[in-house]
Amino acid sequence: MPRWIAMVASLLAIGAACGGSDVSRAVGARCDDSSECDDRCLLPDADFPGGFCTLSCDDDADCPDDARCVEDEGGVCLFACESEPGCDFLGEGWSCVTRAGRPEGEARVCRGG
Repeated sequence: MPRWIAMVASLLAIGAACGGSDVSRAVGARCDDSSECDDRCLLPDADFPGGFCTLSCDDDADCPDDARCVEDEGGVCLFACESEPGCDFLGEGWSCVTRAGRPEGEARVCRGG
């Protein structure tokens, strides 16, 4: 097997073993425009450093397993977290905060600030 194929396979195995949230065009990828996302882009600002691809939602069932539906921006999916380190994978400027859940309650999610 060529050396580069072995290196790629090793990197993929390491990435799979690390777990964590899966950043994708559906939820979590950086963006400047909704055309870069599956549904919509929350534009870069203090609330969403670097921009944030997300899905519109009415409740948690509309979001991936590692995300919660919150009232922000009329109902969007944001990554769930328990504490500050839970948002480190998104980069600088992200924190674990409590937001109003949708349709009710509260949710701990990653958001700028």
